[in-house]
Amino acid sequence: MVPSLNQLKLPDPWQHQAVNLLRAGTDVVVSAPTGAGKTYIFELLHSGRHLQGQAIYTVPTRALANDKYAEWKEAKWNVGIATGDIAENVDAPVVVATLETQLERLVRGEGPALLVIDEYQMISDHSRGANYEATIALAPAETRLLLLSGSVANPEDVVAWMRSLNRQAEVVLTKERPVPLEEVPMETLPQRQRQFANYWPRFAAAVMIADLAPLLIFAPRRKEAESIARRLAADLPMGDPLELTPEQRAVCGKDLATLIEKRIAFHHSGLSYGARAGVIEPLAKAGQLRVIVATMGLAAGINFSVRSVHVAGTTFHDGRSEHKLAPDELLQMYGRAGRRGLDDKGHVVTSRDSPSIFDARPARLHRGALLAWPIFLRVMKHAALKEENPFEAAKRFSERLFAKVPPLLGLEDLEPNLALPELENAKALFGLEATEKQILNSFGEWERKHKHALQRVPLSRVHATLTVPAFAAKFAHGIGRVGKIRREREVTYGVEISLGTPNGDLIKPTKSIRRLLKLPRKVETVPLEEITVLHVGELAKAILANVEEVVQDVAPEFIGTIEKENLVFACFDLAPVEVMAYEDGHGRLLFAPQERSIVVKNETGVNTPETATTDREPRIGSPIHAWRTLGLIDADGVPTRRGEIFSFFQHGEGLAVVAALEDESYPADDLVHHMANLRSGSKFDLPLDCGSERLAAVCRGTYGFVIHHGYLENGLPVDYGEGAAELLDAMLHPEQPHAADLKAGIAEGDISRAYVEWLSLLRHISHAPDHPWKRWIALKEAAKAVLKHHTKTLRHFFHLDLPPLTNKQKHGKTRHYLMVK
Repeated sequence: MVPSLNQLKLPDPWQHQAVNLLRAGTDVVVSAPTGAGKTYIFELLHSGRHLQGQAIYTVPTRALANDKYAEWKEAKWNVGIATGDIAENVDAPVVVATLETQLERLVRGEGPALLVIDEYQMISDHSRGANYEATIALAPAETRLLLLSGSVANPEDVVAWMRSLNRQAEVVLTKERPVPLEEVPMETLPQRQRQFANYWPRFAAAVMIADLAPLLIFAPRRKEAESIARRLAADLPMGDPLELTPEQRAVCGKDLATLIEKRIAFHHSGLSYGARAGVIEPLAKAGQLRVIVATMGLAAGINFSVRSVHVAGTTFHDGRSEHKLAPDELLQMYGRAGRRGLDDKGHVVTSRDSPSIFDARPARLHRGALLAWPIFLRVMKHAALKEENPFEAAKRFSERLFAKVPPLLGLEDLEPNLALPELENAKALFGLEATEKQILNSFGEWERKHKHALQRVPLSRVHATLTVPAFAAKFAHGIGRVGKIRREREVTYGVEISLGTPNGDLIKPTKSIRRLLKLPRKVETVPLEEITVLHVGELAKAILANVEEVVQDVAPEFIGTIEKENLVFACFDLAPVEVMAYEDGHGRLLFAPQERSIVVKNETGVNTPETATTDREPRIGSPIHAWRTLGLIDADGVPTRRGEIFSFFQHGEGLAVVAALEDESYPADDLVHHMANLRSGSKFDLPLDCGSERLAAVCRGTYGFVIHHGYLENGLPVDYGEGAAELLDAMLHPEQPHAADLKAGIAEGDISRAYVEWLSLLRHISHAPDHPWKRWIALKEAAKAVLKHHTKTLRHFFHLDLPPLTNKQKHGKTRHYLMVK
């Protein structure tokens, strides 16, 4: 028994029931209010040695995973953690993880002995719900499932779904909240705080006079959270100051530390991980803070309780758009009120403009509209390897999802006029379609252009078929002519420059030569030897002028003069001149080959068991139509190389990565760093041109400015954020010029989030399946190299070296009651 973990001494009957069902081999779906002790079911299994094999405990956020990991480690458990950016002791009997880290093993048909899905209501989440749904659908029969939530109104529907997957499953339900909630209208609180001119100090003072602190206020936005906290710290009486250690002050910074010393804090994702998880949250858990003002969007990631909660509005901004609070989101916020073992009641303090306790209720769970495309493609690939029909395999998998009617894939026999509102035509705007740059190769065929094919070689190695026209257009333009010259029994290409008409040992220069040599008007003739000896260098430079493909430090070789057509010509051999030549698909080197850009439109027809031709079109806007349009599957439903690589990812970033890999001129080392943009979630407005924009350009060039909800928005992955790569470079190399300017005005939490998400993506790639494509192999190696270099940086900056609480902070008793005369 581990009662210290959550102050439980004896398990409740419903907890006993859940443990007994799991021991008997039954999956369990637990529905219990926040604070009732859902996690204790798992702790009972562990402490009673009922777990045979590994148990994976998944949570929605890294913050919750880190918190649970630290708690169980302190309890002397042999526990590991896997959150994408961190993977430690992952072979331990118990591993705390974010759910997405477990998908790969489930796709392979493997699973732990017990898989816990905490907050399983995430199934209905717009962006991540597809992964939660797929996790349950893919879980092997021998893996026991324990689903936990306090905000689902229809857990019996989830059990019915699990039973349809041939799993034994039962609901364990309790509606009793250990610390009951009570609504407290602001008007019923003592009104002795009239000396406060500002609303929020009056509000907080009323709560404190009523002895209902600690108080948690949910504010709509970061700036409001900070503003409220600063106003409270400025106006409320000081009270008993909180002493911080030098390490805690350093993590928080001077301004935030000053607030915390007054036992007031703000809490949002713009704060550093160390400030949030290392100082504010532990102090809140220990009851040392009297008021915390947190953003609403962070409610699910907060793992501490207070005595009273107030929600300051009904909408909040989630980083992209205004979002209306759902009843179950309110329920989670109100669930923070009431500390088990400390409070008889939890208090929801309301005002005339705030939501009521009656506005909070569990939501009926339903699947989101998004399908897990990568998992469908993996299923289709496995079917193809077993010589089964990929489309039939996809259909069977869709029938395993949480829906009374399986989601439509696009090959269903439907009436022509049947409306499908959930299916949208992802069509690019005119002129912004997917494009491909091509060159005309040595066989007269158009092939895709790859910049990596450029090589520095002598012109003597360049394929001749396309060379002469290129020479004529590029070399000695305006002062000479290109042609074949014979030298030492060999015929090569050279340049003849007309010097002028002969006049004995003198020569009357042409106008172009006069301009080149800057001869005065009064000089009509010059010795031929003067031109060939003193000015041959200028002539050679003139030959290469304005030719971008030429390496300027290697000049043509002067091989003498000839007289013909009553003119004297200086002859130069171009063979030693080095150029950037293009190697085509046949291995031949070309100089300045003809180029073009074309609009790429993939074929969308498919083969089905009923037909041997691609004359059947999937419904426009359906998943199969999208996969064909994006080039992810062939006509038989077999994932292409592009589709296979994309299927190794979980979201739209896979589309950007594979597009960049297909551009073989894109170095893997550059791509690894540019991938910091893929999950940063916001655009950083930096005062410079960002080299990482190449990733956006190649992605949009490959797919066009299309919208595929959940995967591409205007041709880019949904969480793409411009400038993150440059910002992280400035953070990691502060000695660089302008590094401080780049970071100015950007919240440390946003920088750290971009950094952690980048390393998480690199770790995902390093552990992704193998593929024989050399570009994929190179990317995996590059990702591993960067991860090895950044391991210590990650530990130092964000995660494992958090400042500990002092004994006084842990165990010191402080009363937040406010005396006002």
